[in-house]
Amino acid sequence: MDTSFDLLHVFDAMHPGLVTCSPDASLRTVARMMATYRVHAVLVSAHGGERLPGGSPWGVVSDADLLRATDGADLDKQPASTIATTPLVTVSSSDGLGLATRLMVEHDVSHLLVLDPASGRPIGVLSTLDVARALAGFPERHPVGA
Repeated sequence: MDTSFDLLHVFDAMHPGLVTCSPDASLRTVARMMATYRVHAVLVSAHGGERLPGGSPWGVVSDADLLRATDGADLDKQPASTIATTPLVTVSSSDGLGLATRLMVEHDVSHLLVLDPASGRPIGVLSTLDVARALAGFPERHPVGA
C-alpha cells in the first residue's frame, strides 16, 4: 500500500456529521432521508434507555439493507429497527485509514461508524467511497452523509 495512504487517518477521509432516525421511523422515511440528503446509510439511534434488537444503542440502515427489505414489505409500516444492522463496526477518528479498510474487509461492511476518541460518541461515517477518494489521492470531507 502507498505510504501516503498509510499516513492518513479516518478523520482525513470520513464524512463528518450523521443523518439519523429513531428506531420506529418507517422504512419509507429512511428512504426519503437517503434521497434528500444523498447518503447511502442512516444511523438508527435509540435514545435514553432504549436499545435496538441485540441491545445496541446504535444501528445502521444502508441502501443495500433498504433494497433487500423492499421485497414484500410495507415500507410505511415496517420500522427501521427491524432491519438496522447491529452491532455496528466502529472506528475512532484518530485511527489509521489502513485499520479502517481492514475492518471493512474483515466484517464485509461498506460503512463504519466513526467515534470521537474522547467521548466515544458517533461523529461521522466512513464509507467505501470515502476510502476510494483517499486511494485516488484526494480525500474530501463533506458536511453530511455516508
